[in-house]
Amino acid sequence: MIRLIHKINKKFILNESGFGLSETILSFLLLSFIITYALYFVSLRQSTLYKANLNNAVNDEIRRDIEKLKSELWYQHFNSATAGNSASYSTQDIKYIRYCRDVINTFSELPSWRNRVWTPGSNKNSYSGQKRNKIFSGANVKIERKISSQRPLKNIGSDSSFDKSIAEITYNVTSNNKTTQWTSIKLSSEAHSWCPPYSQ
Repeated sequence: MIRLIHKINKKFILNESGFGLSETILSFLLLSFIITYALYFVSLRQSTLYKANLNNAVNDEIRRDIEKLKSELWYQHFNSATAGNSASYSTQDIKYIRYCRDVINTFSELPSWRNRVWTPGSNKNSYSGQKRNKIFSGANVKIERKISSQRPLKNIGSDSSFDKSIAEITYNVTSNNKTTQWTSIKLSSEAHSWCPPYSQ
């Protein structure tokens, strides 16, 4: 009797410990579902990190260009101190009147004026095309700078009564055939602080 009970229990345990065909298929489908979603979230995270790194790289490029423009604006029309003369800006002569009248005329004299459109990483021998961030090696990004001049007080006076001493600089970024207005800032030439009042 004991031997019979033992055989029955052994047979019951063996039947319960195994997996049938339906359990195997269900387990395989569940595993596939988990792996698919895991890969999806990993790829989503990588895509988010790539976009964040690309945005930071573009911001660095634009900041570098702004600092270069600020340095060139400060130096333009500047006369260093000489024996008996202090440092000053050349704004009194007739040839400099046009620079005082519209800051865009000063921008057109800057060395960086020519590099209004550049693709980072396109040319290591060019200042505008140098690859300063590795992420640009896998992304074709074009940065364009547009400049327009305006009066300090847009709603007061007119172009005939106020100098256009403010330059509005707009940066557009093109990536994957999509153009986005990235940022816009306003700069002024240091020489305009030395310009005489405008009079007709």
